[in-house]
Amino acid sequence: MKKFLFAILVGSSFLSYAQDVSNDSLSSVAVDSVKTLSIESLKESLDTHTMQFSSLDEKLSVMEGNLDKLTKIKFSGYLQAQYEMYNYQDNIGPGPSTKAVPITNSFLIRRARVKLTYEPTPGAVFVIQPDYAFDKVTLRDAYVQLNDRWTQTFKLFLGQFNRTSYEVEFSSRSRELLERSRMSGILYPQERDLGAKIEADFENKYAIPFKFQLAVFNGNYGEGSLTNNLRDVDSKKDVMMRGVYSLKFPSKGLGIDLGAHTYLGNTTVLVAGTFSDANNQDFTAKVGDSFQKRWFGGEMRIYYDFLGGMSLKGEYLSGVISGEKATAALPVANSNPSFNFNGIRDFNGYYATLVKNIGKSNQLAVRYDSWDPNKHLSGNAVTIKEDLMYKTWSFSWQYFYDDNVKIVAGYSLPINETSTKVGGDYLRDKLDNTFTIRIQAGF
Repeated sequence: MKKFLFAILVGSSFLSYAQDVSNDSLSSVAVDSVKTLSIESLKESLDTHTMQFSSLDEKLSVMEGNLDKLTKIKFSGYLQAQYEMYNYQDNIGPGPSTKAVPITNSFLIRRARVKLTYEPTPGAVFVIQPDYAFDKVTLRDAYVQLNDRWTQTFKLFLGQFNRTSYEVEFSSRSRELLERSRMSGILYPQERDLGAKIEADFENKYAIPFKFQLAVFNGNYGEGSLTNNLRDVDSKKDVMMRGVYSLKFPSKGLGIDLGAHTYLGNTTVLVAGTFSDANNQDFTAKVGDSFQKRWFGGEMRIYYDFLGGMSLKGEYLSGVISGEKATAALPVANSNPSFNFNGIRDFNGYYATLVKNIGKSNQLAVRYDSWDPNKHLSGNAVTIKEDLMYKTWSFSWQYFYDDNVKIVAGYSLPINETSTKVGGDYLRDKLDNTFTIRIQAGF
């Protein structure tokens, strides 16, 4: 009992002391004041953090916008480095070669290109592709492409781009052989031109496997000096048209492309003088006269899924080519360096290419191409080397090291027509064969 009463007494004393402490605290600081200070401090702290988060959000928005722009830019490119061996060739390298000291081999950077593609909005594409050489940088492609948003059928190109030919448009990066045919190199110097093009593909929207291209060009790119490629040298424009129809037989692993294209243009005489016609008859022409530059042809490609895949490709062209001869003393703005000749010529040319995949990493390609710049003359009737016919065998073996690197071994065997009237190296087949080892790396 005594213990119980003692406990009650101690507890009462403790409660009394606690009450006094509480009363003293409350009397020194008001309850409302404590609440006000706490809420205002909290609000200030929250506002400070909110501003910091807002600033961070603005920075993230800017970064997101920049990232969005970067995702619309695509870079690609490739480098072709090679080693060449010649049995004798007198026009290789930056300096002259003589028979006394012939050039028999050389290292070479064939192509070094970077392509930038920018698509700011769906359907609008900007493309720039320079080509880097050891002594200069040249612009290969620079164009705007607008795609049809409504029917997804048409595309409009404006700027500098490939001429509408299968072999020209087939990228040097993907080509099975080291170089294009002689015919394409002469008819389409530098492959590109400045102009506009409309392209229609009727397969996606209308299930019609037909593709059509219509292009209008200045007609003088790759001719004369580079300064003359900046704009047209006359007021006339050249027109190209091409159509391709594709047949597909999936059950048989077979696909066939059939097409045709034409070139309708002119060569305007810029230097008066004596020219020769298609029959090798001389005539005079004055400044402003115009010569035809027109040809027509057909193309076919067969793709067959046979033991890893194979293809057979061919093209034939025939028509009229014309030009003006340029010399160091008298350069001409529209002179085709591959057809450096004063006159008009009826020509025909063709090529056939067989490509066979060997396993998953190897590919064999063989091409035979023919170029006759003057089909009215042959043999000893030919008086100038520009009229000589060429038949060329080209061989290539490609090893795909991985998705970005391939190693190519190629051999080119040109066989020229001979003529006693031309004489010199052309009394027999000129020694101009080339063996090449190339490594191509791309990204």
